Amino acid sequence: MKALFIAIFALSSLASEASILCHTPRLNKVFEIKDNRVTFFNEFDSTAKRELASVLSRSRSNQAGLNKVVDFENQKHIIHIANASQFSDVDDYIVIKAKSGHEVTYPLSCENK
Repeated sequence: MKALFIAIFALSSLASEASILCHTPRLNKVFEIKDNRVTFFNEFDSTAKRELASVLSRSRSNQAGLNKVVDFENQKHIIHIANASQFSDVDDYIVIKAKSGHEVTYPLSCENK
């Protein structure tokens, strides 16, 4: 029972945290993760002000990080953040899969917003 309470508390505290702003190295993908939504911004918009779309995501949280799956622009985006309290350009990435089967993986630079 105590373990169940700790798990529920950890998930609820992760969901209620401030949003996370991420981008790929050349800023061709800029997005914000907040609760169950991922908001994509105009390419090369490092200040993240011009919103393109805000879409619902499917989430899976682990002890320290999270995975988000989003369908955007007819492609499947899988966002992986290994540790939400300590971001890493090596361990955090986004995989973009086209319906044709083409797949590209980009490292992510993230920060709390």
